[in-house]
Amino acid sequence: MAKKKKLRTSAKRILGLCVGISVFMFAFDSIRRNVIIITTDDKISIEGSFLPKNALPPPVSTVAFDPNSRPTKTSVATLKKAGFTEENFTSDRLSKGLLAIADENSMLYIDNPEKSVNLAEKHNEFYTVEGDNVTLDADAVNALNRLMEDYNKATDFADFVVYGTTNTYTAPDSVCPRYFAERSNGCTVDLALLSVGSYIGFDGLDAEGWVVQNCAKYGFIVRYPEGKSQITGEEYCPWHLRYVGKVHADIMAEKNMCLEEYIDFLKGYDSDKPYSHTVGGTAYIVYSVESTGDTTAVKVPSGREYSVSGDNRGTYIISYER
Repeated sequence: MAKKKKLRTSAKRILGLCVGISVFMFAFDSIRRNVIIITTDDKISIEGSFLPKNALPPPVSTVAFDPNSRPTKTSVATLKKAGFTEENFTSDRLSKGLLAIADENSMLYIDNPEKSVNLAEKHNEFYTVEGDNVTLDADAVNALNRLMEDYNKATDFADFVVYGTTNTYTAPDSVCPRYFAERSNGCTVDLALLSVGSYIGFDGLDAEGWVVQNCAKYGFIVRYPEGKSQITGEEYCPWHLRYVGKVHADIMAEKNMCLEEYIDFLKGYDSDKPYSHTVGGTAYIVYSVESTGDTTAVKVPSGREYSVSGDNRGTYIISYER
């Protein structure tokens, strides 16, 4: 019994001690707050100009956003870090290159005259050349030789004749009666077929149609393909080939595009969002840049080879191996 009474007494003492501590802490905190307020009021001094009560702040000067404004030129250091640099292209380059489109008002020009060779001296035994001085781009010559050699392997025929390139005979009695202004770029080939003692026109049919079906593998396109006359403005001309390079020809063949459609397609891709395409295990990057006037700063890959072509419609097209 005495033990229980002793425990009750201890509990009362502990409870009383806790109450006392709580009262002391509350009183100490009140004194601390008053001291801080007094001390702060004595030491803080705020200087400066302030708006009168209920007054509105002055208007902020801003520049309106211009949706047609162009971004500033990217710094050289930033471009190199991203693997690019800038080249200045003049507007005369728009009418040069593998993809430039000729029209009645704008002629094409040979991009690299030093690359033009005499096809009569460079062709292989799998086709014939009409004339002794027939100029053609050197890359197109190499591609044409491979095309005709493989045509011979596939058909056992060697009956094609290059009837002309830059200066095709187009009189009424010609087997290639139509004149095309794009011949001036030095990358076109007009074909005919050998016959007994003469030439006959190539209509894209029979065994010879193999060339139409396979020319894209070698970098050629039928410039005015079947079913595209409303776009190209020309009827189907299987005898008129144009060298545009393997990557461009392969994309056009895959997407069933004529050159005009391909140019419009590429306008949806720029250096920040390019088009990627793989040919024969090699990946290529293709994009377009709109001309800004007499001189245009164009982003191109740094430290590697690339190709540039104008489209003769205000756009530069860049391509390179990834």
